[in-house]
Amino acid sequence: MNCPLCGGHRAGQALRCGDGAIMRCPDCGLLYREPYRSCTAAKCADCADRCIDRLADPGFLEARLRVDARRAARIEKLAGGLARLKVLEVGAGLGCLAHSLSRTAAFYRGTEASPVFYGCLKKNFPELAGSVENSFLPSPGEKGSFDLVVLVDSLQFAPDPARFLRAAAEYLAPGGLVYLELPDESSLTLRAAARKLLGLYRGAPLHHGHINFFTAGSLPRLLGAAGLEPRVLTQASIVSDEDRLFLTLKKTPPFWVRALSLAARLTAADTLLRLGNTVCLCARPEKKSLAC
Repeated sequence: MNCPLCGGHRAGQALRCGDGAIMRCPDCGLLYREPYRSCTAAKCADCADRCIDRLADPGFLEARLRVDARRAARIEKLAGGLARLKVLEVGAGLGCLAHSLSRTAAFYRGTEASPVFYGCLKKNFPELAGSVENSFLPSPGEKGSFDLVVLVDSLQFAPDPARFLRAAAEYLAPGGLVYLELPDESSLTLRAAARKLLGLYRGAPLHHGHINFFTAGSLPRLLGAAGLEPRVLTQASIVSDEDRLFLTLKKTPPFWVRALSLAARLTAADTLLRLGNTVCLCARPEKKSLAC
C-alpha cells in the first residue's frame, strides 16, 4: 500500500511484527503497520494484552491518575494556564487525564471512539459522563470554539493521521493551540528489543493496536500536512517515571529496572536517545493579510 502520510510507494520493511510488518517510507520517514488495519472504534476487542482488565488490580487506577495528573500539569504549564481556556480532548481513553483537565480548565469537552474505553470511563468517572461523548470528534457545530485541543496517544490508531489531525484542529478558535503527545519511535529497533526483553505485549515488539509510528523525521511532515506549526517540541521521559513502569510491566519493577529508572532521572539518557514520548505544542499559522 502507499504511505498513509505522503502517499509514497517506495516503503521497505523495517521490522517484522507478528502476522505483518512495520514499513518505513523513505520519502517522509513514517513507520506504519502492514496490513494497515485500524481498530480505533473497538481497539480493545481483539487485543491480547487486555489492559482494561487490569482496572481492578490494586494500585492500577491510582497509578494512572498520578501519571495523568503530572501530564495535565505539563499541559497547563505549556499552555500558560487552563483556568480561562475551553479544552477539547480527542481520545479521552479511560478518563484519567480528563479527570484532571476537567478540574482545572474553564470548560472541558472530550471524545472517545472506543465503546470499551468509553464504558470504562463512565463507570470510573461518572461525573464525566456529560462531558465526554462516544465519538471520534464532537459535533460540527462546535468547530472553532476551543482554545486548546489535546491529543494524547491518539494518532497511533488513526488511519490517515494527517487528515484526522487537520479535522481535530478545525475545532480551534482563532489563536488556539494543539497539544500532542505520542511515543517517539525514532529508535524503533532498540525500543522493540527492550519490549521483548521485558516480555511486553505478549512477546510482540510493538503495541497491538498501533498502526502509525512517528519519528523525529516524520512528525514535522505530519504537522505540515495538517496545517500546523510547532511552538514547542520536546521529549518527556517514560523510563524515569516509576508509575509508568508499574503500569507497563503490570508489577512492581525489578531492581535492575528501578536502577535504570534512577539513571534516566539523573542523566536524561533515555530522552537523548529518543526513547521517550514526543511532546508538541503547535498552532495554525496566522493568515497574512495582503498589503494595500
